[in-house]
Amino acid sequence: MKHSAPSHSCASKRTFTGFRSMIRRFAMLMLLLFAASAVRAQGTVSLKPVARLSIGIPVTLADVAELSGSAQHLADVEVVADPLAAAGADNRLTITMDDLQRAIHAGSTSLISRLRFTGSSCTVILRPAPPTSATEQTTDPIPAKPHPTGLVVRDHIEARLLETLAVSRDRLELTFANRDMALLMTPTTGWTVDVQPTGSSAELPLRITMYDRSGDIRDESIRVGVRILRDVVRTSRALRRGSTLTEEDLTHDTAWLAPDVPFIEPNSAVGLRLKRNVGAGDLLTAGRVELGQVIKKGDIVAIHVISGSIVIRTPARALASGRIGDQIEFESLKGDGTFTAEVKAPGRAVLIANMESLTGADH
Repeated sequence: MKHSAPSHSCASKRTFTGFRSMIRRFAMLMLLLFAASAVRAQGTVSLKPVARLSIGIPVTLADVAELSGSAQHLADVEVVADPLAAAGADNRLTITMDDLQRAIHAGSTSLISRLRFTGSSCTVILRPAPPTSATEQTTDPIPAKPHPTGLVVRDHIEARLLETLAVSRDRLELTFANRDMALLMTPTTGWTVDVQPTGSSAELPLRITMYDRSGDIRDESIRVGVRILRDVVRTSRALRRGSTLTEEDLTHDTAWLAPDVPFIEPNSAVGLRLKRNVGAGDLLTAGRVELGQVIKKGDIVAIHVISGSIVIRTPARALASGRIGDQIEFESLKGDGTFTAEVKAPGRAVLIANMESLTGADH
């Protein structure tokens, strides 16, 4: 007796049933893995790219990382006990994820296995702690224009620098060499004192000329360490050369700088373009940025043509890209040829000339 072969439909049914069973087992496995992961990762530690802290205070986990879940209980874990000793000459130090994990492991060996870590390193910038009250001021305020009688040479130097640098006393830090103390503490009663800066640097050179009542003249030279507390901007993350800066790329800060440091004002940073690669927390200075292009080749631009007291505006097409202050070539949309104008703002340029080259311009 011949047995009939299984039908094609029965074989397909068994195949489908087996495939469905495999999918079910795979789904259950994924659920188990997800549940295990959820149990294991009960908190998150996300390393910040930059942190600014006061000198003399230990660095804690909350200072350099964003904490969530059970990781919030570790906020006070000490990562660096003496950050100033660990910092370089620029008062900066780098904290890595390994540093964080070692600090957590030292305090809680059981919890670290249930944490999820993100980030690679944090640049810590140490700053002097601001005084909290008038009694904590390290220097006494002096009048902006003191009367010469009863003062010493140092008083005249401080008064002159406050006036020259146009800063308040709490934003000016002066340091003097021990070898100059005799001169600095010389009484100036009966003398007219003239102090003139003769340069601009961290060690500011000064010429001091003193005149007494009889007309005698005493000339002295001195160098004074000068730092000014400036409002500055730093990069919030590492950026590559050619990047145009946005608000998200920047963070506001204060820094003690020498008078000749060409720092970028906070309200001028957005829109600048980097001339070189920078790291997170880097101070923006004139040497690191350049003006971004505000007119692109092919843009239709409003040209302000000025001739004496007459101003005419006419549209033109930019034949090159340009930044503010650049002289670039434009082509008149009215068929009057090409000309060169100075870029003044996005979509605007100025030409100071006679009107012969743009006779068809409109008011």
